[in-house]
Amino acid sequence: MSSPFLLSYDEWMYKLDQAYVMASAAEVHGLIAGLLSAGVEPDAQQLLPVLHDFLNDGQALPTELKQQVTSLIDSTAAALAKNDFSFALLLPSDDDSLPERLDAMVEWTQAFLVGFAVQQTDLSLVSADVREALDQLTEVTRIDIHTTDDGSAEENDEAYFLVLEHIRIMVLACYTEVGQKFSARPVSNKTLH
Repeated sequence: MSSPFLLSYDEWMYKLDQAYVMASAAEVHGLIAGLLSAGVEPDAQQLLPVLHDFLNDGQALPTELKQQVTSLIDSTAAALAKNDFSFALLLPSDDDSLPERLDAMVEWTQAFLVGFAVQQTDLSLVSADVREALDQLTEVTRIDIHTTDDGSAEENDEAYFLVLEHIRIMVLACYTEVGQKFSARPVSNKTLH
């Protein structure tokens, strides 16, 4: 089975590290998903400058990484548009430690909120459902991953997957309510040369 992300989380981290990008793979994917969910067209020409600003101090990405990020934009847009709950977050594998996965989940969610806010600056224009989804996502960013929990490893893992599923549903709600509405505008048929 091929990954919808082209590379595994660890491979993405290695590639970003090699390109001296300070952001994690979770942050890159969260920012892309946030921008798309807020109505930015899934066009690398529009998204890459924003990614450069937020993730790489305004510096362009090396060519190979830029191509891989462009593929990640395309696959993320396709997964969101399917609207069949196949959308997944780019996070460490289930084999990684729970604190590592929680940390990445919080980073992903924070980056999603930043990406959404870049495009949708006036939340009075979005529905109450979307504002509620954004509030709930904001709550996720407040998870203290260093809290010692009395729960068993299984219970903690189960809680992690429940929160992860909740994030997916909130993201899809934002995409459906805002992303699709704004990107439903007719695309001009100008050819770029």
